[in-house]
Amino acid sequence: MRLSIIVIFLFSAVQLISADVKKKASKKPTPKENSNYFVKKEEKNFSLLLEARRFGRGDVIFFRLTPKDQKWIHESFKVVWMGKDVYLTKQEKSFIAFFPISPDFPGGPMTLDIHSKIFFVKRGTKTYQIDLEPTKFQVIKNRTLKVENKFVSEELSQETLDFIKKCKEAKEQAFGSVSKLQFATNFNYPLDETFITSRFYVRRDYNGKKGRPHGGVDFRGKVGTPIKAIQDGTVVLAQPMYYEGNFTIIDHGNKIFTFYMHQEKIDVKVGDKVKKGQVIGTVGSTGMSTGPHLHLGAKVADTLVDPLSLLVLTSIAEAK
Repeated sequence: MRLSIIVIFLFSAVQLISADVKKKASKKPTPKENSNYFVKKEEKNFSLLLEARRFGRGDVIFFRLTPKDQKWIHESFKVVWMGKDVYLTKQEKSFIAFFPISPDFPGGPMTLDIHSKIFFVKRGTKTYQIDLEPTKFQVIKNRTLKVENKFVSEELSQETLDFIKKCKEAKEQAFGSVSKLQFATNFNYPLDETFITSRFYVRRDYNGKKGRPHGGVDFRGKVGTPIKAIQDGTVVLAQPMYYEGNFTIIDHGNKIFTFYMHQEKIDVKVGDKVKKGQVIGTVGSTGMSTGPHLHLGAKVADTLVDPLSLLVLTSIAEAK
């Protein structure tokens, strides 16, 4: 019996900052997001590019594989990230994908498997191993935010409980959408003026009770400020919700979603095809909100991620 041999390349945190990685300024930097990591590998039959703001919890890694013989662009192969199959999109000369790193990932090496009898005739598989960078999410203990008691109370009417259940079901249906990748260029910011007031996975207390980690990024904005789609996609939810207020979810394909909370008004409807930069609503303070702002969130492959790690990617468009 023949056993498939798996070759492992280990990129430690030190190596990521040295020979295998080049750092480059992002398109529109925000504080602490002013450069990305680039890992480039030249194999016999293909070149491999990984780009990320950092290889840490809650971030997204952009993947590009370019065959050195263009006749292989029509061949099929499989990519597996952390044990799960990856949605691949074929561009003109390469294949791209997006890998999430869960904010709750316990640590240790992360694995990327490429399965192909074309690229690896004898072995069939190659595994790359990437070490997780240290990540510390902020915990705010000395500041308590006030929201309406109906959002933290354990005693709710049956009518309210039924509405919360319907909201949950609507979100599950929206995030269950499956479509092909709907964009081929980099992401844009949702507001013309960018000022972040709360970062991803920060935990605060509300009305003296322990809150859950913040599932997105908050941008300061006045009521009525236009909100723009950060990428091309299809609207899969656009309605008032109990906690999220006026809420929009956009499906960008390949299980990539962005969502926009607490809007004053929604300017799109389910089924609308939207373009990057198109106004989809306005800033408000609806739902469980302490004041006017935009809560921007993102999910990739059913994993909640920091939307800033999508916004700073620079390599999505294929080089000419």
